[in-house]
Amino acid sequence: MSRPFLGYTKFVAHTYKESGIDYEAMDKLKNAALNYSGNRQNLIEFPNFYLVDILEGLGSLNKLADTIYQKTQQDYYFQVGWGNAASVLNDLAVTGATPLTIKLFIAAGHANWFKNQDCWQNLIAGFGEAAKFASCSWNGGETQTLPGLIQEDSFILAGSATGIIKPKRQILEEKKIRPGDRIILCESSGIHTNGITFIRKNFPDDLEVYTEAVKNKTLIYLPFINKLLADKVDIHYVSHITGHGWRKLMRPKRPFTYVLEDIPKPQLIFQKIREKSAMDDRQMYADFNMGAGLAIYAPSSSVDRILKIAQSQSVAAFDAGFVEKGPRKVIIKPIHVEFDGADLNIR
Repeated sequence: MSRPFLGYTKFVAHTYKESGIDYEAMDKLKNAALNYSGNRQNLIEFPNFYLVDILEGLGSLNKLADTIYQKTQQDYYFQVGWGNAASVLNDLAVTGATPLTIKLFIAAGHANWFKNQDCWQNLIAGFGEAAKFASCSWNGGETQTLPGLIQEDSFILAGSATGIIKPKRQILEEKKIRPGDRIILCESSGIHTNGITFIRKNFPDDLEVYTEAVKNKTLIYLPFINKLLADKVDIHYVSHITGHGWRKLMRPKRPFTYVLEDIPKPQLIFQKIREKSAMDDRQMYADFNMGAGLAIYAPSSSVDRILKIAQSQSVAAFDAGFVEKGPRKVIIKPIHVEFDGADLNIR
């Protein structure tokens, strides 16, 4: 469903791909690497437990903080550090793992970057507080200076984490999903860490938009998922809604249709992206979280307990839809948008 874009006389549609991010190209590499290794993604099996390894990059959220700081001296590096940890920890959460350790990777373009201690101290404080929030031990990482590879006034962030699934039956796998399962959506705090390159491309040096994108900390859902599992709530699968947007709801390869009957109201940042880019609903929901950062698949008998625990964990969650037998697709009824299996090709 397209929406009117008031105040513009001519539109130039800027897609996510045109901003320099091509998921299809990246997915081919990811799938090829997994096929080459022959291993299950992120998972190492032992007789009585699984270990889970997660490696994630922040993207370019730090570039927004850089621009804001250079022009106004307002410091959002705490949110950047927190967001870096959040991107790792949320990917750990969807496996059912309890976190053990987390590591930080920083690479700067010049040694002078390390002299601005106010910024990097807030950055590591954000990363450290996120680790504490998730009850995860921060035990090291890697710091590099890469002149000629990274812009002199900038840096790259990434991180990794290890978690444990014990007992093994606690693992969250797509084979547990059943027709009739409910889909619980957990709201996001905004754009999180996905879609920042698109913002930089389409809103060059727009401090209002940059601040809207970076000011709210990315939500970390791991303690909530761990609480559900600790309380023995029956949940079948969890999907982290980041890159690929709501297409991630059909990440399982099984022949199921995921029907959404209720959706959250997207935050202001998404409205600004829509107006500037002239993208329609299908494009927006294909690439952005649009107000929902996590989906939980569970039997209807678990819904009340999930929502009660979500409230106790300060997570805004609601019963949004259901799983049914049928072709692999996502149907978002309120906006008349569908994605079929060909729209998502990742393992």
